Amino acid sequence: MMTICTFNSRTLASETSIEDLMVQARKIRGVGGIGVLVNANLAVNIDSLEQLTTQIERLRLRRFGSMPALTVFVAYALTSSYDEDEIEAFYMNLEKFYREDHTFYKVIVGDFNAKIGPRRAPEVLHIGTHGLQWNEQGERLSEFIMTTRTIHSNSQFRKPTSLQWTWESTGGEYHNKIDHIIVNRRYCLTDVGVVPKFYTGSDHRLLRTRLFFSRGGEKAAKYKKRSPKSTINWDLLTTLAGFWEDTVVDNIDEEYERLIQHLRDSGKKAEGSRITKRRLSHETLEVIRQRGAARAAGNHQLTSELAKRCREAIKEDLKERRAAVLAEAAEAWRSIRNTRRDFANSRTKMTTLQRSNGTIFSSRTIMEKVIYDFYSDLLDSHLHLPPCYLKEDGYVIPSVLPSKLRHAIKSMKNRTAPGPDRIRPEHLKSLPTALVNAFARLPTRYLLECKESSQWKISRAVLLYKKGHPQDIDNYRLSAYCPWSTNSSRE
Repeated sequence: MMTICTFNSRTLASETSIEDLMVQARKIRGVGGIGVLVNANLAVNIDSLEQLTTQIERLRLRRFGSMPALTVFVAYALTSSYDEDEIEAFYMNLEKFYREDHTFYKVIVGDFNAKIGPRRAPEVLHIGTHGLQWNEQGERLSEFIMTTRTIHSNSQFRKPTSLQWTWESTGGEYHNKIDHIIVNRRYCLTDVGVVPKFYTGSDHRLLRTRLFFSRGGEKAAKYKKRSPKSTINWDLLTTLAGFWEDTVVDNIDEEYERLIQHLRDSGKKAEGSRITKRRLSHETLEVIRQRGAARAAGNHQLTSELAKRCREAIKEDLKERRAAVLAEAAEAWRSIRNTRRDFANSRTKMTTLQRSNGTIFSSRTIMEKVIYDFYSDLLDSHLHLPPCYLKEDGYVIPSVLPSKLRHAIKSMKNRTAPGPDRIRPEHLKSLPTALVNAFARLPTRYLLECKESSQWKISRAVLLYKKGHPQDIDNYRLSAYCPWSTNSSRE
């Protein structure tokens, strides 16, 4: 169980409290208007504390014992009196930092100066049914919650009106709920409410949430149901992709994204479910059902016996299925190596890294920095290249021919990982002539205008474990996957 609170003490900067505030301010080394107080028992869990902006702070807690890894974002939003662009910049920064953080549990707390009322439609599940009222800032906060797929915890629990508001106007005439707590896992919420007995002279009240973290809940949330493999009707893909309306767009990035999006939509419409054979036999499934019934009845001895039978039966079924699939691939003259890839059910995870001095650490922040420094030093070019100047004597840059582009596409290998655009070589090989001509026009335009689409500069980097000790960064190979349209055009 963990308790997280948010409190705005801004009104302490009044005339009556200014002397005490100045004395305490000399002891604070931080910069900005937000801070974090952590229980002394959790000091060993602290991984890092970063002041991302003057209005956003991030506290990272590492996994320790029963305490899971957790990231807490502390935010203080601008009021409606500020310019709309500044408010939008705050939410864009908050969303950027939230998406860049990969911790399983994430909590956002702070004063957002936003009013969020009850949900307006049954399908809007990110907002609860126990809010007070809405305002324009609340609409923007609700949009942020919906975009990041988080949960507004204030409105999830029914509380008396006296225990809902977090701000009081001078004289106590108006009350609003403008302090909020947002989480990314609904099942860990147990209670959210204000603490009326906590009073320091501020016009805000302490807002508290109680979270319960369980290994079982985390394991269940991480479990992903195996989705059926899809197959693509290539003739249908060619037909759908042929409905392309070729028009020139002034913006290079918009033209490229429009072309890639059309190809993505065509591929999605041409997908169909592939019927796969059952991995486990009916006899094994029956033993698994009996084991569940014995566990529910509390018969531990029978449960242990059935569990042993389940392990042996599952092992035998998977062995038989593997042999049958490989035999079927051999009879159909398919690649045995590619067929074996489908049996991979685990990946090597990088949980710790070792520094050059021998120290081992598990902090994700430090691991990211070590990886960045290692590959920056390895791949950065230290050579000075002279600037390239275009010829001014009327030289005409030749156009990229569609036939050359088609040849480059056909030379690509199938069954290779896609880049950020999620386009595979098989998709490009099924393109109609109209789309090949459109793809060929792009590099020609980039050469003439001496600039290229920003998507060509983006790649998806993956660290592949080779052999040796997994804590040594030298034992990993960096593989960068570029957009396939980029590779084909450059070839």
